[in-house]
Amino acid sequence: MARLAQAISEIVNPKPTALVPVALGCEEIEVAALCVVLARGGVRVTVANVGGHLHHIVKLAKGTSVQADKPIEFCVNDEFDVIAVPGGPGAKALGACQTLTTLLREQKAARKLYAAIGEAVHDVLYHNALVEGPMAGDPSDKRHLGDLYTADKLVVAENCVTSKGPATAIAMAISLVELLRGEKVARKIAKDIAFEPIKTRA
Repeated sequence: MARLAQAISEIVNPKPTALVPVALGCEEIEVAALCVVLARGGVRVTVANVGGHLHHIVKLAKGTSVQADKPIEFCVNDEFDVIAVPGGPGAKALGACQTLTTLLREQKAARKLYAAIGEAVHDVLYHNALVEGPMAGDPSDKRHLGDLYTADKLVVAENCVTSKGPATAIAMAISLVELLRGEKVARKIAKDIAFEPIKTRA
């Protein structure tokens, strides 16, 4: 009975949806923070693997393996309220994925939320002309990003959210929850996990 009530509730008040693509070598902390914090915020998260991994199991940068829900190619007919891209060495594979690039272009054109963190800011968004700045990102990419780069840890520029790296992953995820679910929900998550918010640039 409880499951039926929950199903009816989700039909009447559907949860926001998020796509988190992952590839071999993505950063563990960023993947985990995005998935867990968004889920805590009542967002339905889909993890999609890029690269055709067996059983959708993807090995991340430091050797941890995660099982994705489905391949990125199976997401082309789905709609998401946010696409959040983790960084790490695997960001280059994400940036080279035409399916993901197309989804991000459509997301941007529809003025829906999209986000990237760390190396993904350069390798996915900047590399595919999907961001106009200002943007945060991995400090090692500063010279490539030029005047678009800012030293801020987290930047919200219209419907694009960018962040520096693993240490700012929770802050970015909470920011996405706030944009999707409101300040009250975001504040509750921050309190529950004893998170001290950082200043953002808007």
